[in-house]
Amino acid sequence: MTVNENTKKTLIRLVVSGIAIGAVILAGYFILKHFGITNLSQEEIQTTIASTGAIAPLVFVFASFMQVTFIPIPSTVTILAGSFLFGPLPSFFYSFIGILLGALLAFALGRLIGRPYINWVAGSRETADTWLAKLKGRENVFLFFAFLLPVFPDDLLCSVAGMLPVKFPVFVIMQVITRITSIGATLIFMSGAIIPYEGWGLWVIGALIIVALAAFVLSMIYAVKLNEMFDAMIQKISARFKKEK
Repeated sequence: MTVNENTKKTLIRLVVSGIAIGAVILAGYFILKHFGITNLSQEEIQTTIASTGAIAPLVFVFASFMQVTFIPIPSTVTILAGSFLFGPLPSFFYSFIGILLGALLAFALGRLIGRPYINWVAGSRETADTWLAKLKGRENVFLFFAFLLPVFPDDLLCSVAGMLPVKFPVFVIMQVITRITSIGATLIFMSGAIIPYEGWGLWVIGALIIVALAAFVLSMIYAVKLNEMFDAMIQKISARFKKEK
């Protein structure tokens, strides 16, 4: 079999895979649209998911999954809705499963389909270009803090990461660390169930916001250097792993 034939077969597999994944996402979107979850407030999401009865946890996981790939709902909204529906701990696990799977799929679509998918998620080519320019040369550092803080478009950045020189294992590790931290922080500091929105709770939340913003600003100032250090560390770990293997 020639190199050209191998290349053609690989391209065909990629195209078929992309179409299949797109079909699944589209079907999922219309299912959630049927239930009315594609453009709802937190209270409406809670009511709608609760109305599904015994399958409510599965619907919630699927909504969290679609939120990263297809539906423009902030993850904070779904996480807090889950906390009121199922309690903080179940919401943490359901949110983590759905968001992680959605992030991995968005990354895969960005890598497989590339520009057409990213432009569609961004809403325009200009928006996609802006994010690609911001991340260039500091992708690992920027993405880490973007996934950690609830003010960045996670769905777009997951797909954009697929077009950047970000290795899949690194992306997976980044997702696990940041999602555990961000989902946990959302439930602890934003649900009001653990830290109150009054008195000492406001001081704690304010202090943490200041620390988070300071860490983000410093990381952006030294982003290129930190990104180089991160890449060097990953290369050393990979080389050591190959040697042991």
